[in-house]
Amino acid sequence: MSDNRLSIGRLHIPPLRRGTSRNSSSPNPDVTVVLRVQVLSCNDLEAKDSNGKSDPFVVVSLSGERFKTRVCKRNLNPEYEPESATFDFPIYMSLAHRLGTLKFVVWDEDRIKNDHLGEYSLPIDQWIKGNAFAFDDPNNEPILVRLGSSPRGTMFIKVGFVHPPGSTSQPDFGITYETLIANNDHLKVGLVTVEICGIKDLPKWRNMTRTSFDMDPFVEVSIGAQVKRTSVKQHTLNPDWEERLTFHVRQHDLSLPIRLAVFDQDRFTSNDYVGEVEIIIPVENSTMRDFMHPLTPVKKPRHPYGLSTPTITFRANYRPKDVPGQLAR
Repeated sequence: MSDNRLSIGRLHIPPLRRGTSRNSSSPNPDVTVVLRVQVLSCNDLEAKDSNGKSDPFVVVSLSGERFKTRVCKRNLNPEYEPESATFDFPIYMSLAHRLGTLKFVVWDEDRIKNDHLGEYSLPIDQWIKGNAFAFDDPNNEPILVRLGSSPRGTMFIKVGFVHPPGSTSQPDFGITYETLIANNDHLKVGLVTVEICGIKDLPKWRNMTRTSFDMDPFVEVSIGAQVKRTSVKQHTLNPDWEERLTFHVRQHDLSLPIRLAVFDQDRFTSNDYVGEVEIIIPVENSTMRDFMHPLTPVKKPRHPYGLSTPTITFRANYRPKDVPGQLAR
C-alpha cells in the first residue's frame, strides 16, 4: 500500500496496522485462523466531483484492524487488482466473543474532505456462503452487495479462510467457523420489528409505453447487512402493505440506522430508486412507535411529471433479549 495513513474527512487515522502479512513466514501460535478479504470492484457509484466522476477507494475493517485499497481516479466503476485489495485479518479464538462486523466503507478521495459513497457491514454469521469456507475454494464465488447509506452503488467482495503462515496445526475451517458463530451468538441483544403501513403520493412516472402514470412499488428495509423487503404492489401511487419485518440485532447494530428505501419494480431493467428514510433504532422503550416521514431524495430528471412529496408511514420497536419469549428462533 502506497498510502500509510487514511484521510477520512478531516480525521487522520494513525498508520494502518497490518493484520497477518500475506508474505510472512513466522507463525503466530495465538492465531487460530486468518480471514482473507478481497475487494474486487464497485459499480454505479455516485459522482461526487465536478467532472461527473469520483476517485473511489474502499476501507475494510474488523476488530480495530483497518486496510484500504488504492484510489481509482475518475471512475464510477472501479476494479481493484488482487495485490492491492486483498487483506488478511488474524482471528484469535480467545477473542472470538469480541469479533465485530466486517465493514466496508467506500470514499471519494478529496484534498479537503473525503466524500462518503456508501458502506456495507457483514456480520460474522454471513461471512461464508454455503460450504465454501476456504478462500481459494473453487465454489467460493464473489458476493454482490448493495451499498447502504447511499442511493446507488454495488460492490463485489470475496471472503474466506486461510491457514496462518507457517502454522503446523490446520484445523477444519467449517468447525472453526461454527465455533466462532457460537461464541458470538450471545451478542444478539434484541429484536427489531418494522411494520410498513403505506405510502402516499408517489411520483407520477410514465410507464414503458408512455401511455399512463404507473408504478409497482416495494420497500427494502435494512439494518447494516440485514436486508428484507415487502411484497410488490402493482399499479399504484398510494400503496398499502401492513407488513411486518423482523431483525435479530447485536449490540453494534443498535448504533446503525434503520433504512427504508423505496423502489419501483422493473422487470426488464434494474429497479428504479424512488427515495428513502433513515431513523435511529428506537431503543428507549419496547412499544411500537408510529413514524411518518417524507421520502428523500426523490430524483428522476428524465420524468418531467415526477414532482411530488411522497410520505411513508411505518411503525417500529425494539424488544430487548431479556424479555421472555422475544428471541425465539
